[in-house]
Amino acid sequence: MGNRYNLDIEELFQDNTMSLLRELLEDFEVIATEQYMALIPNYEFKGFRDNIRAAVIASSLRLRSLDYAKRQYCDDKQDAQETEFTKYIVSYKAAKTHIHSVMSQLSTEGKNKPSNGIFGASLVLARLPASFFSAHLLYSLGNEYDAHAVSRLILEQIAWACVAYHYEDINKIRSIVTTKTLSELKRIIPGCSRLYGLLSKKAHINYERHQEFLTVFKEKNMVLLSHQNFSQYAGVILNLADYFSIVWELSQLDYMIKLESIEVKNGCPAVIQDRPFRKVIESHMNSFRKEC
Repeated sequence: MGNRYNLDIEELFQDNTMSLLRELLEDFEVIATEQYMALIPNYEFKGFRDNIRAAVIASSLRLRSLDYAKRQYCDDKQDAQETEFTKYIVSYKAAKTHIHSVMSQLSTEGKNKPSNGIFGASLVLARLPASFFSAHLLYSLGNEYDAHAVSRLILEQIAWACVAYHYEDINKIRSIVTTKTLSELKRIIPGCSRLYGLLSKKAHINYERHQEFLTVFKEKNMVLLSHQNFSQYAGVILNLADYFSIVWELSQLDYMIKLESIEVKNGCPAVIQDRPFRKVIESHMNSFRKEC
């Protein structure tokens, strides 16, 4: 017997746990009382959120009726307020969309086989969306130092690809020292030096940094386990996405359908200074400054 929506139940509940978990952790909402907690995707569909909230409340108050819990404790007029955290989430999504958009412009159909360097660069860059997700999750949790360490890894991998794509010789590619590739990336994108400096300072927690996670509460020393510098986190993620797109287009130039971050003049590729995504970054960062 079919169900009322003609859905394939096996397909509806297919085992795609990992992809759903990633989607959940990219943008989630916590609904909790002291007794129970639910972690749900931050859907625009308010009905789902209210149903979960009613279930949590009903379980906590030992109510039999979910409808009663919804009527009494779920305010239909309650709107989500835009906070620095939600602005950060929007910024991350813009970065993610930009990365996938740029990657989708690659096509090898009817083209010659890439060099070892170009192929190697594509592999390294194609893996980075997973690192972007990792950094994003850590930023969302306020794990600033850990997130900055992952972001530094992303920047170094982008720099490695920026050098590697020039080579065909496998031995030359193997001899590339990742930490020494930043000089080439800085030559192409001068602004990345500031970001690398910030990430390096945060990645190496010396004595001077201790004051950033030490505070006093009720006359007792307390260690801060999380931070909420969401405007800074947004700036890091957005700029990394920008650098990614530049190096993706440079390294995969012969296989790109459409270019956005670079242009070719007299046979030489060059970074477009007023590329469209810089305006996107500016718009998102300005949204934070409006709070000041």
